[in-house]
Amino acid sequence: MFLIPLLFAGCGDSSIAPVTGIVRLDGQPLDGGQVVFTPAAGRAARGTIQPDGTFTLGTMSDSDGARIGLHKVSVSYTGAGGPSVPNFDGPDRAPAKPKVPAYYAAGDTSGLTFEVKAGANNAEFDLKSK
Repeated sequence: MFLIPLLFAGCGDSSIAPVTGIVRLDGQPLDGGQVVFTPAAGRAARGTIQPDGTFTLGTMSDSDGARIGLHKVSVSYTGAGGPSVPNFDGPDRAPAKPKVPAYYAAGDTSGLTFEVKAGANNAEFDLKSK
């Protein structure tokens, strides 16, 4: 009877904190893509950017958050665009073209960082297309 609370007391990872946020491109919410928070050590956290620019990060599950500490942040989103490409199975299609500049797609070149602290975290990123 008293064993059940003891079994669950060690569950969860106290080194992970919830992170939500928004990504904007040229002042407008980015309408899709991925955001990745990469810590100095350990597993990266990922989130899908929703049509309104918001995201929720997950490390071990879809929404548990990110490791506490400083992270390099990357944002990537590929959308349609560019000249059409022949498609032998139907109408020509546009090739995938990055919607955000390529340097944002890697934590080492994005210039974006975020420090995750204990408790709830809200991250806001304002990207520039040029």
